[in-house]
Amino acid sequence: MNGIIGASRSAFDYSRQIREGGLSARQGLVLLMLGLLVLFDGMDNQLLGLIAHDMSQDLGVPISAFGLVFSSALIGAIAGALLLSAAADQWLGRKRVVILGMSLAGTGTLLTAHAETLVELIGVRFLTGIGLGAALPILISLASEFAPQRHSRLVVSLMIAFVPLGSLLGSVMARAILPHSGWHALLYAAGCGTVALTVLTALIVPESIAFLVHRKRDQPAAVVAVRKLFGVVGIASVVVDEDREAEANSRKLPVARLFDANLRKLTILFWIAFFMDQAILYFVMNWTPALLLKAGMSSTAGINAAAMFGLGGAAGTIAQGWLTTRFGIYKVMIAEIFVYIAAMMSLPTMLGDPEMASALVFVIAATICAYHAGLINLILESFPEAIRSTAFGWAFGIGRIGAAGAPVVAGVFLGWGWSSALIFLWAAVLGMITGAALLGVRLVLSRRSGESPAGDGSALGAA
Repeated sequence: MNGIIGASRSAFDYSRQIREGGLSARQGLVLLMLGLLVLFDGMDNQLLGLIAHDMSQDLGVPISAFGLVFSSALIGAIAGALLLSAAADQWLGRKRVVILGMSLAGTGTLLTAHAETLVELIGVRFLTGIGLGAALPILISLASEFAPQRHSRLVVSLMIAFVPLGSLLGSVMARAILPHSGWHALLYAAGCGTVALTVLTALIVPESIAFLVHRKRDQPAAVVAVRKLFGVVGIASVVVDEDREAEANSRKLPVARLFDANLRKLTILFWIAFFMDQAILYFVMNWTPALLLKAGMSSTAGINAAAMFGLGGAAGTIAQGWLTTRFGIYKVMIAEIFVYIAAMMSLPTMLGDPEMASALVFVIAATICAYHAGLINLILESFPEAIRSTAFGWAFGIGRIGAAGAPVVAGVFLGWGWSSALIFLWAAVLGMITGAALLGVRLVLSRRSGESPAGDGSALGAA
């Protein structure tokens, strides 16, 4: 640990520690707590879908009306991501937004158990969505900041993999609780678990060091945070590499900085990439089983496809971090989007073969979920530290608009009489657009740095 202490023996070089240091036990604990919150974010996000049928019968609310309930949570997530991510960088701090968001999510889950009308359900799920949408991008951003640079991509990929694993946790809890105690008890267990974990995280996880040093200029708090993160003693101050551009623009709102001359093109390209990427994710997740049934396959084939999506998504996301550190992030992501396009275009030819169709759904899920993890890693590496949460939060929120719109558009296409094969081909076109946006990101970063694009440097596992 001596290498991180300055010549005065009292200044801790935080940036050097992240660049050159390994993973300490305390860092591991902090990252674990952030990962568990991501897990519970994924659980709370999917929980209502597991109990919508039972709630519909008990409350006398038509099951068809639950579309509005689901949409209200998604709209809340968009609002939370767009509004609170900027507040995290500018005023509140990243840890505070995480605690606020997850507290709101846990409380919203508890209040859902007491909702008795459709209006109450829509309102409480909107508030829950705000919390979940605000917390998720900041959780991943904090994990990227606290992880040693050599491991950051793997850490981010694991964090993203916790989202579908959160859905699995919700399913396990539902199987254990619903037959004996009903949906009220399930909501109480999930809500109390989220609140308890949030309180524990507030005690263990420190605030962003860069935020404390550069935005709040609070050295005592930064020293406490470093002690919590690394267990070091005998330091009086913390040094974080200066972002001179951030200093010059310190009075600008973080959202406005996304459209500075040197960031404008990058921001727009990432928004396009995230919009199309999340449109694909939610289209595949929501419509693939139904489209396979429409094409004449059995109900078992639809269930198998849903299972393959979950397994493929988790496997692809976990593999993403390992692959990009060895082969370079652009090479891996370009390969992923090409394989996705090929698999999606091949799916219509396999609609008569349930086993091959399920295998292709696994490949589609693995590649598009891995590509999504790659986009998150890229945006976290490409924007200045001072506005990193804002950049990711806004791209995440824009992506959620695509997530909300794509299933609706697919439904419209079905209403027009489009075949399953034609809709799958439309989804392949979305992949071409997000792939083109990725190439644009690489070109912009290459021109900006005059060197190899971000993410392909030797320190991170070069191309």
